[in-house]
Amino acid sequence: MGATADPHRPPAVLVESPMFERPMSHGSDTPAGVEAPGQIEKKAGRGAKIARVPEGADWNAVEEVMLRRRSIRQYKREQVPAHLIRRMLEVGRYAPSQGNCQPWKFVVVRDADMIQGMEDFCVESCTKLSRGLDYASYRRGSVKHLVTRAKAKLFNRLSPNMLHPVPVAAITAIAQGRFAVFHRAPTVILLLMDTRGIGTPEIDIGICGTNIVLAAQSLGLGTCWIGFSKFLNKSREWCARLGVEKPYEISEAITVGYPVGDPQNLIARDTHEIAWFEGGKREIFY
Repeated sequence: MGATADPHRPPAVLVESPMFERPMSHGSDTPAGVEAPGQIEKKAGRGAKIARVPEGADWNAVEEVMLRRRSIRQYKREQVPAHLIRRMLEVGRYAPSQGNCQPWKFVVVRDADMIQGMEDFCVESCTKLSRGLDYASYRRGSVKHLVTRAKAKLFNRLSPNMLHPVPVAAITAIAQGRFAVFHRAPTVILLLMDTRGIGTPEIDIGICGTNIVLAAQSLGLGTCWIGFSKFLNKSREWCARLGVEKPYEISEAITVGYPVGDPQNLIARDTHEIAWFEGGKREIFY
């Protein structure tokens, strides 16, 4: 017998072609099965409840979780109970996605030796990248300096975000053994992305992962996004061991564990200009 469908979960939709049409209702511009504007409000009637939050009210529980979540890079050795990881993944599974295509799969790694093997491969990759791009480490005017600088300029054109000072500094620190890729976390969640996803599947992965890290925060767990996990895509051996097959690829990883200390304090953030259009006027807020 087949598995019973979840009545609260719409079926997964994997669209191979973006070209499709939705049938229209006879004599109407509204697609069949979609209520015309205003019908939802009419059905709800005056009894529909609107939550009223006064200006200056305290942050609610959900907002507090979002504001206090931090990237954790130091974890206790104690393993996270498996049922908490499954709980986090279920929250991730319910993340919204473009066209409800849900372009993700999860791989959970809790084997210490396997995580160390992943760490070693990523460190080796960072070491090679650092040697190939860090022209400042060679004598100015030398052949190695000139060749490496030319390679760095070419790489910067192809992947400008990767050569931002922050990831470059991290790559150097990892290569020198001063920074761990997976932060010695007891659990690593790999987020696999279906490259056939609708629109921009990378955004859907980000939303899904955000659900996971916020769920972890609400459970007293620490997390950190690991972009360098993408190096594992370059290894046929690791892709085979992790079950990564086309059209899927490793998009991100999230480390999970009990944080060392109590990193719950709010951290100041930069303010940014907000353009606010209302009532025919444009105002600027910060």
